Amino acid sequence: MAETDDTRQTIKHHTIDDHTVVIGVTLGREFHALCLMNKEGDTLGSYPEFSNTRKGFDAFHALVEETKQTYGFTHVVIGMESTGYSVRKLAAFAQENGYDVRLVRTAALRRNARAIALLVKEGHALDTRMEESVYRQLRSIAHTRESVLRHYTASQRALRAILDDCFPELRGIFPSLKSKGLRALLTAYPFPDDVLKAGCRGVTELLRKSAEKKALKRAQKVVAAAEESVGVTAGKADRMRLMISLDDYTRSAARLKELDRELTDLLTELPFSASVLSLPGVGPVTCGVFFGELGNPASFTHPKKITSYAGYDPREQNVRGTRAISKRGRPLLRKYLYLMSLGVVKRSSFFKQYYERKQKNPQGKQRAKKEALCAVAIKLIRVIFALIRDRRSFTETMDHETVEGGPKAPHRQHGLDEGVVTFHHPLRGTTHEGPVC
Repeated sequence: MAETDDTRQTIKHHTIDDHTVVIGVTLGREFHALCLMNKEGDTLGSYPEFSNTRKGFDAFHALVEETKQTYGFTHVVIGMESTGYSVRKLAAFAQENGYDVRLVRTAALRRNARAIALLVKEGHALDTRMEESVYRQLRSIAHTRESVLRHYTASQRALRAILDDCFPELRGIFPSLKSKGLRALLTAYPFPDDVLKAGCRGVTELLRKSAEKKALKRAQKVVAAAEESVGVTAGKADRMRLMISLDDYTRSAARLKELDRELTDLLTELPFSASVLSLPGVGPVTCGVFFGELGNPASFTHPKKITSYAGYDPREQNVRGTRAISKRGRPLLRKYLYLMSLGVVKRSSFFKQYYERKQKNPQGKQRAKKEALCAVAIKLIRVIFALIRDRRSFTETMDHETVEGGPKAPHRQHGLDEGVVTFHHPLRGTTHEGPVC
């Protein structure tokens, strides 16, 4: 049976014994404050500030070691705000020196160092995992990619808004902004007046240089649309706005490609990523962001822990007992699990059957699509956990007999040796082996 929140809190509380010193830390940009406390909650010392420098960190370490020696402590637990300044640097420094680090959710309340120490002493804190190596790199690129993607989407909307105002007919000729011909046209002849001045010959030559198929036919459509355009006359400000938006779009598209290549390259360093990539509808980018946000899968002993970490665990929303996902976990992990669910439902018969089954509730009524997709995401987490644990690839093969809870999970694919699962990494073509747990 899964542990309840109260049980986990009790376990964390029991790790604080007579040989443990609890340290609460509030983080600032330049200075931090700390409070030292024993198991009974007695304050052993308060220090209003130590600097966010190497000298300050060394002084912090010396103070902790002196306190351990003075009071005979052998175990150090440090609590700090999960969203404070320099949380990663100080947490890494503390763990390098053998101290346990726990994060406290401060919500909207302003906490001092003593309040944080009390929360940690009572077990109201989260264990901290400092991701290293490839996982930290994947997470960094995933966050950077998300930021670039927002700029990319914003520049797309800005370009469409300009075209809707000044040259709306282009949408019917070039359905996608990714068209090379459209980008070349927006660079050289962006508005109807420019197209009419260049003429059909000028537009045709431009489209041919951009490798546009059927350049003459499309150029004729562009010129005809310019002659009958209902768009407003473009001014100097409109031209500047278009130039900036087009430049942002081009740069963002190039950066996304570069980041996707780096995600794919880093993914080859994780042998078990081949298990996730074997799922139909899951590509290198979504897989890379998934592992970047999840971290090392070995840190999770049960699929429910991943479900909670992603914020897909159900919570009651009101007194009527309406249930919805908690959304307390990592939002980017939750987003990409949802995108992965869309992919597997579209391309996998196994997940499609599960999705169709979840669309109907026990009363026979139709559930909302998003609600069914959230159920698929939770199922996907369980499948991914099993694939990584057993180092096997996904297969659509399953028992056709219906059982309570839906279709059975996919069968294993055994290699030549009994007890060993072999699979090919789709990104580098090499074979990996791993024992079956």
